[in-house]
Amino acid sequence: MGASDTQTADTDSDAVDMNTALGLVPCPAEIKRSDGWFELSAATGLDADSGSAGVAALLRGWLTPATGFPLRDAPAPSDLVISLRSDAADLGAEEYRLIVEPGRASIESGDAAGVFYGAQTLRALLGPHAYRSARVYDRPWRIPALTIADRPRFGWRGALLDVARHFLPVRDVLRFIDQIALHKLNILHLHLTDDQGWRVEIKRHPRLTEVGAWRRESPIGDRRHERFDGRPHGGYYAQDDIREIVAYAAERHITVVPEIDVPGHTGAAIAAYPELGNTDAPGHPAAPEVVTRWGIHEGVLNAEESTLRFVFEVFDEVLELFPGQYVGVGGDECPAVQWENSPRAQVRIAELGLPSADAIRDWYTARLGEYLAARGRTLLGWDEICDSGIQPPLRDDASGTVVGAWRSAEHGVAAARAGYRVVLCPEDQVYLDWRQAD
Repeated sequence: MGASDTQTADTDSDAVDMNTALGLVPCPAEIKRSDGWFELSAATGLDADSGSAGVAALLRGWLTPATGFPLRDAPAPSDLVISLRSDAADLGAEEYRLIVEPGRASIESGDAAGVFYGAQTLRALLGPHAYRSARVYDRPWRIPALTIADRPRFGWRGALLDVARHFLPVRDVLRFIDQIALHKLNILHLHLTDDQGWRVEIKRHPRLTEVGAWRRESPIGDRRHERFDGRPHGGYYAQDDIREIVAYAAERHITVVPEIDVPGHTGAAIAAYPELGNTDAPGHPAAPEVVTRWGIHEGVLNAEESTLRFVFEVFDEVLELFPGQYVGVGGDECPAVQWENSPRAQVRIAELGLPSADAIRDWYTARLGEYLAARGRTLLGWDEICDSGIQPPLRDDASGTVVGAWRSAEHGVAAARAGYRVVLCPEDQVYLDWRQAD
């Protein structure tokens, strides 16, 4: 999604040229070089206003192990100080100004998030050794004198972590949060459920993790080769694990957006609770298991009100764990084969007045949209939710449905023209799991 009108200025060519030498990622909007250096030393102090106290703690935690310098609290007027201020009236949210001069470095912003991003820039200017966990660098720690004025071009700057297919322990998720934070991203989209695994504890329905969090094996290499590793794979996050991840991210000004995929990509949930599936559809397994292959699978939730209530009960616990505005509900890659072949699904299609079996997916999306809106949350769905032409819930507070345009940028354009807010994530440009060669 685009940022506000005050945050849409393009990076100018002068900043790009100067950043070639500085190597900052992302490139700041404006850079002005000055004469001299600011040198970090054992005498350097750290001064922060109350709104920047959390950033000061993080900055000290980053730099003290790497440099060996304590960065003690220091009064603002003193020399050899790093100053953090979050009350700059002329700077907006997430916007910052970094001024480095001999004897002093100051970061100013209109909020703590902007101070945090300024601190990340200051850290980057110290060079790669500033990211180490112990001191290995014995030369002067210098930052060139300069002024950087920076602001985000996009309000939603996200990365998706697919722990449903490949479970990661909490410590690895926290490390990933640190990685995206230093690149000034502000959204972690956590893909928690899919055919191949269910990764979040739901106390009301414990079999989701007792059964759904484990598959007997995983594929190796290209799917055409039909090779498997023969090793069980699994794991899940207890609710306190989720609370830790969300809190850790919040300290780094990152919102965690959960995704609970429905009504497709639900093989793990159906393995745990077979009654959620279309048990009367031809070919439906009598004892479904957590899926061991990648790709699109025919197993989808049935259209019973009892199944929808089950989904709502899951989301009741998910909303308690994730306080952010946005909640992902999937809606992608949802084949209608079982609904077309299930006698009971055909009865439900008639009862609900739906035009086709495909529309069961739209029924789920619409009902979840109503559920989330009633709780002050916003639905995030993949671009397939636009295929039916359902009118998105648009409101004056711009909190209506958000579409993740993954199939192509063109799908994002179409969704925007239909009135949705859009996050562009076209797979051919931003997915990191594409194989380079056979």
